[in-house]
Amino acid sequence: MGRILIIGGYGHVGQKIARRLVAAGRTVTLAGRDGARARTVAARLGCEGTKLDLGRPESWAGPLSTASVVICCLDTQSAELARAVLARGARLIDISATDAVLRRIEQLDGLAARAGTLAVLSVGLAPGLTNLLVQEARARCPDATRFRIGVLLGLGDSHGPAAIDWTLRSLSPLATSDIQPLRFGDDRRALPSIPFDFSDQHSLMRRGIPKVETRLTLASPLITPLTLRALAWIAARPALRRALAGSMPFLRIGSDRAALVVEAFADDKQVPACRLVLEGRAEAEMTAQVAADVALRIEAMQEHGVRHLDEVLRLADMSAALSAQHITFPGAKS
Repeated sequence: MGRILIIGGYGHVGQKIARRLVAAGRTVTLAGRDGARARTVAARLGCEGTKLDLGRPESWAGPLSTASVVICCLDTQSAELARAVLARGARLIDISATDAVLRRIEQLDGLAARAGTLAVLSVGLAPGLTNLLVQEARARCPDATRFRIGVLLGLGDSHGPAAIDWTLRSLSPLATSDIQPLRFGDDRRALPSIPFDFSDQHSLMRRGIPKVETRLTLASPLITPLTLRALAWIAARPALRRALAGSMPFLRIGSDRAALVVEAFADDKQVPACRLVLEGRAEAEMTAQVAADVALRIEAMQEHGVRHLDEVLRLADMSAALSAQHITFPGAKS
């Protein structure tokens, strides 16, 4: 087992991944544009730190030369970093939720196959566990023609600056009809949900799965259909969006609950044929748990090429990792 390099490793999620891998006995290096910060954070976590600037390809060779696994926690503007990783025969894990990023890496499937290596995309909560839930729902309901994914994030949770900015930038203007009630877990009351551009729906449909839509719910007493429309209006205005992003870490009103629901529908029926739910706490911790588990498995995987999480694992394969993070998967709900 070789060194694991985490690009964006001193960020909110990167640190959580590193902590798990160090505890598992792996040799880890944190990398980022600020080498001094990477080394400072790494020393606190019991690993190493180095400089790697995505905008300066000449800074990549040193960190990549010693890595057998690379985890990318940043949205990349091109596929060149992924190309450099795979061309060296290292294995790649990408936790991006942006479909354009994943589509660029998908184009490297042939390169990865020729190099005898593997890239795993859609690793985290959404995408990631959402992909595995759709896979499970499809197995249980083979006649399903439509899938609806719901992602609930608690506004009482601690979200990193990059995640907050990405979420606000991804909000689209909302019509009244866009806001639909969605129930999570055993909740008696449905919560308002909105269409959201997580990559899971796109990658699943690209690979032949019938119609998939993903919806987002923000769990907080502050969230109503009216405030959701106001939030989308603010997010479309850069100055207001920056001000809101700066204030959100201090406006943690609600719980740190994170939950997923996948509903499978047959034909044009409005009642789901099956409904799967998954519950946990702290979205970043859940994402880190999934990423760390994949990192510990990836060198033993026999597949070569570029694959999404649901192409290399099933939900049952991750049961121990999910339990360790107190993530519950009760199974089918009516």
